[in-house]
Amino acid sequence: MLGPLRVYPLDVIVSLRTVIAATLATALSLAPPLMRAASAQCTLEGSSEPCRTPWLDEGAAIHALEPAPPEAPPPDHRVRSLLIVAGLYAGFTTWAHFAWYRGKIEHGFEVGEDGYFGKNTYAGGADKLGHAWANLVLGRASSRVLRREGWSQTGAAVVGASMAWTLFLFVEVKDGYAYNFSPGDMVFNTAGALLGALQEIYPRIDDLVDYRVAYAPSDEYLGLWRGEYHGTHKGNSLNIAEDYSGQTYYLALHLGALPRAKAAPKPLATALSYLDVGVAFETRRYKPDAAPDAAMPTQELFVGVTLDLQRLSDRALRKNRVPRKIAHGVLEVMSPPYTIVPVASTMRTADGPAPEQ
Repeated sequence: MLGPLRVYPLDVIVSLRTVIAATLATALSLAPPLMRAASAQCTLEGSSEPCRTPWLDEGAAIHALEPAPPEAPPPDHRVRSLLIVAGLYAGFTTWAHFAWYRGKIEHGFEVGEDGYFGKNTYAGGADKLGHAWANLVLGRASSRVLRREGWSQTGAAVVGASMAWTLFLFVEVKDGYAYNFSPGDMVFNTAGALLGALQEIYPRIDDLVDYRVAYAPSDEYLGLWRGEYHGTHKGNSLNIAEDYSGQTYYLALHLGALPRAKAAPKPLATALSYLDVGVAFETRRYKPDAAPDAAMPTQELFVGVTLDLQRLSDRALRKNRVPRKIAHGVLEVMSPPYTIVPVASTMRTADGPAPEQ
């Protein structure tokens, strides 16, 4: 048998209704983003405000939860991205013509070796590392443009690296008529393009390794801007790419990307995480042509340590997205001059002045 019906005072009922309404409003506000809960869409008589009540007899209209429509796919501008990259390459080709080939008397196609890293070669081997670096930078830049315009990560990396490699293949063919076609250059073109593609496809490799150049204009190159040159050919001030006497190439390992040893004290581990360790190579007085009374050309290979400026800039600019991305990208492939500290090195000297190319 049912007991007597209990009647609650009016103020208790009003309080319960207020609590229920507040609870329901809170639950709706915390609903997952993929689900839409339509709030009470009604208007009380004589008021322009939406009603805030869960009671149907007061005009509430609580709709069932509905799935949100799928997000629109990113815009597909792959054709446009190819045109952008083609414009970039056209600019590079124009510069290369004026820096390397303008006024050069061509001959029949010739193939020849330039000695790789021989100490008596025209560039001492720095040209090979320059080819690798240029392919890496151009390939990765192309890949980033393609990805932004709708290409997949792997597709953009493969196409970007292939385009850079193909461009330098045409450069090398042109060299075959103006200088000579160098199989060694193509080997390092391929190595640079492959490393850049791997860094784009596998972020872990990108986190661990950088291939950078530190550059400060050499005295010989600055002399070209003043009209000073040595050798039988007039120097070209536009040819900054062959200012090997001002370049240091550096293959760096980010210590901060390595797993931290459990036994390492935290302050020491934190300090080491802001350091890069790697192998560096530089030549001096090979190209541009040095003065006849200058010291003999030298090559130096060394283990060097430097600050991980990428990590420092990421931390310093963490609240400024665009400047942070720009700094990160530049420091990915370049180091400020004189920032790589040699720890152990070996050097050798050429037997005489570097031969002209």
